[in-house]
Amino acid sequence: MVITCPACRARYRIDPAASKAAQAKVKCPGCQHVFEVALNGEAPTRPAPANAGQPVVLIVDDARFFREMIKDILGVLPVKLISAADGNEAWQRIDALPPQLVLLDLNIPGKSGKEILQQLHTDQRFAKVKVLAMSGVERGEETSMVVRQLGAEDFISKSFKPGELQDRVRKLLGI
Repeated sequence: MVITCPACRARYRIDPAASKAAQAKVKCPGCQHVFEVALNGEAPTRPAPANAGQPVVLIVDDARFFREMIKDILGVLPVKLISAADGNEAWQRIDALPPQLVLLDLNIPGKSGKEILQQLHTDQRFAKVKVLAMSGVERGEETSMVVRQLGAEDFISKSFKPGELQDRVRKLLGI
């Protein structure tokens, strides 16, 4: 089930079956606010988004958990979220319908994130596609500089805070 912090509006996924209690106290990892969550009710359902005219954001990461976490974090933004589990699937999605923004893990199976960046940068069909490169392994200014030289607009370490990711996506999309 997805819960939202009432203080900072950060969204997190929890497993209500992990507790036999009807309610649980939760401490938001982002802002440290403590609040109660009802665990015995059904998870709130989100209405299907009206995505017409919204920017498309492609999330590319081989870890399903990380893709789902990013979807939860960015789900509050007026964007259509799609995902790919490896570089080959990502390239197929980009080639079929270029997104406005790609959140691209650098270390993925198939085509690597850096190979995808190079292809996007050299193919004029994708001149308007923006890339926010991500990595949990490669960090620091050197990696940031390398991915920018390959064509990424920005770089973020996977140890980001939810609000930081939302802010970077808003800035890149102009929303």
